[in-house]
Amino acid sequence: MKIKSDRHYFSVYGRAILPLLIFITQSCSLIKDIEKPQAADLFYQLLLGSGANRIGVVSSDLGPSGRFSVMHPEGVAVPFFTSIHSDAMARYFNGRVFIVNRLGRDGIQVLDPQSAYLTVSEYSTGNASNPHDIVVTANGKGYISLYGKNNILVVQPESGAVIGSVSLAAYSDPDGYPEVSGLHAEGNRVFAAVQRLDRNDPFSTWPPVAGYPSLLVEIDAGSDTIVAAHAMPFSNPFSKLRRVDLFGQPHLVMACPSWLGYNFRIDGAVIAFNLNTNSFTTLYRETAAGGDILDVVIKNDSVGYASILFQDFSTAIQRFNPTTGARTGDLFFAPNWGGYVAGMLLTDDGRLYLGDSSYTEPGISIYDTNAGDLKITPLPVPIGLRPTDLVYIP
Repeated sequence: MKIKSDRHYFSVYGRAILPLLIFITQSCSLIKDIEKPQAADLFYQLLLGSGANRIGVVSSDLGPSGRFSVMHPEGVAVPFFTSIHSDAMARYFNGRVFIVNRLGRDGIQVLDPQSAYLTVSEYSTGNASNPHDIVVTANGKGYISLYGKNNILVVQPESGAVIGSVSLAAYSDPDGYPEVSGLHAEGNRVFAAVQRLDRNDPFSTWPPVAGYPSLLVEIDAGSDTIVAAHAMPFSNPFSKLRRVDLFGQPHLVMACPSWLGYNFRIDGAVIAFNLNTNSFTTLYRETAAGGDILDVVIKNDSVGYASILFQDFSTAIQRFNPTTGARTGDLFFAPNWGGYVAGMLLTDDGRLYLGDSSYTEPGISIYDTNAGDLKITPLPVPIGLRPTDLVYIP
């Protein structure tokens, strides 16, 4: 398997843990995909999988195949899957699951939770467009970030009919691309994380560009025009943009590792953007974490959890205090030969779901953050392939 630097494989984590992927392909056989579900599997899918209050799991064989499956919040996996791309992420809006199939498939796949997660539509975002995220606004418009282009596509989210486009060419770095990744819709505003990385650097792998700070671009969803570009205090917004009520105000929280992976430096942080004041706050620095911060979820003003990649490519999940910025504990650690975490989800009832991509027993681990981070699952709940993303389906 050829490893590509432009994140073809393994969702957003591919660039950060490229050496781990190389180790896997050299030392382990790829997990083989299973056959298309038969009638009995579809029965279980309809009986157990359909409906509300499910955890959606995106998983991959790190090769040509990917799956979307679901599990009950208690940790019971439903024995079925929907075939998707090997490099994908999932979002839920308005009764539909939207699978963002990235470079190599370049499109959106729409699943119906009430009909056994069957694919109800699929549409292309353009050859080599490399879609990275999708959001749906309150008025029903869909916005798709395109990592391989310099615009955001505006569509009817279920059919894919193109409504328009928002150009971000003015925010490109010298390689000609702005590297637009995460999106968030807030009322009549759409926020886009603009990384501004140098994909042509001959000495480093997609590093930040000096003099081109990462941006949180604000778009008016009524007119599809850019109204502001907020410069970030740290580079490379790498995680999803997660909305959290923090310090009594609505915020967008994100992990910004700046230089990471082969480019390892202790220079990033978890930051929060106040949606009322349009200002940033630093919550957790890499100087406290000791490694690159790849992902983050926040429970409240005093408890957050961060996914860490260390210089030797070992990984950990750390607990921290968003108010003080102090590291307060460790939930998970994997040596560089033992796996990694890809996908974090914190539900309103305090359960923390981690995509545990162990080399021998990949699956979903569940912790109760209301009971001292008690691990509910002695072993990861098996889902067949290696998890790469998680989504809550209400």
